[in-house]
Amino acid sequence: MTIDGYSELPNLGSPSFTPLLLRYVSSHLGSRGWSINPSLFSILLLALIVRRGGIVIDVTKMDIVNVERMITAMVKSIFGLHVHYLSIHEDLEPEELVDMLMHPPITHLSSLPDTPGDTPPPPNAYKWREEQIERPEVLIITGLEKASSPVRVKLGDIMVKKKIDIPSDSQKDVSLAEVDHVNMTKSEKKFDPLVIWIREEGEEIPSFLIDQFMLGITLEPENNGLPPSDIDGSGIIPFDYINTLTSLLPYVHIHPPLQVHISNLLSAISSHPSLKSVITGKATRSFPEYIKAHRLLSGSFEIPSSFQVVSSISDEDRLKDTKGLGGGVGGVDTWASLAGEQPSLSTLSSDHDIEDPFATPNNVEGIWRVFMKHRCRKRHETEEVMWLIKGSATENKMPKRKNGKGRGVDKILDEIIRTV
Repeated sequence: MTIDGYSELPNLGSPSFTPLLLRYVSSHLGSRGWSINPSLFSILLLALIVRRGGIVIDVTKMDIVNVERMITAMVKSIFGLHVHYLSIHEDLEPEELVDMLMHPPITHLSSLPDTPGDTPPPPNAYKWREEQIERPEVLIITGLEKASSPVRVKLGDIMVKKKIDIPSDSQKDVSLAEVDHVNMTKSEKKFDPLVIWIREEGEEIPSFLIDQFMLGITLEPENNGLPPSDIDGSGIIPFDYINTLTSLLPYVHIHPPLQVHISNLLSAISSHPSLKSVITGKATRSFPEYIKAHRLLSGSFEIPSSFQVVSSISDEDRLKDTKGLGGGVGGVDTWASLAGEQPSLSTLSSDHDIEDPFATPNNVEGIWRVFMKHRCRKRHETEEVMWLIKGSATENKMPKRKNGKGRGVDKILDEIIRTV
């Protein structure tokens, strides 16, 4: 199944779908001498399909600017999304953050600053077009690890509510196109971009902010190829293609044995004596959604030709034409759906031999590190469970605190996924 006008794109549900899609993208960009990072491409796909949180990208301090340029180019050229940029410094006040989010600068690939990521860009580095009415679809943030707690709390609050409360003296600057008239007023501005935080490696994420960044990845300097300066933002992959994958998520099943396996993994990571982790209720609910997305990107399945047409009809519209005790609003035929029963692809096709895709342990393993690593750090020896029974305080000197991330966490996560 392909999107009209993009017949060269791999069919949704094809075997080896992601490698085929990456090859399609590379065929457009490879002639310009730019090699796409496969891991970064995959994590962007996952985040855009599920849309339950942002991405944390760990890099060395010296590599922040290059990674920002690379991600900006990928998002614009591959997905055709509007990218805005936010550089936070340690002296920033919460009120200033609100103003910066109300009028974030549009990143121009040809004029990205050559200064470190934690240095504010020069005035002429970006150009804000007052007439632009589109809200940012992707927001790239640098320097958040050095921001004050009030700024982090304010940003987290905005990301949870998905709106910005506009100060009274700024309301006149807000375009009506930026206001959702159903749920919002002129004193609020909708804010729901995919947020990508480029973080200096080694810094921790505050627990109150962790759920706003569901995925994480560490990029090594040698894998950060810079894009050509003349890259455009036309979008190689149409967003309807991504939206179709998103609409397929409810049709991917996680059978009870795999649900038990997932529950055991979460218990193991939460109770591991050498790990300090932040596994919240939101993370527990979101983890299966990313597993489903991984299944859509990694395994073959069949989609009825009528899927796009039927899936675009709302439940309310579908019920308008049904009559009797079975159909209609509140009818018996709707009870299963209202109770949360997952739909079936076979209901959308006359061919009832179609089987819904189901997730496997390989899908859990494929999402395990990118979902869990940034939520964990290795406990220091004195923080470990029952540390005092190992010896007296004089025998066990307080170890020098070091960053608990990195290879130690990787090793523990690999052990958990292998043995549980």
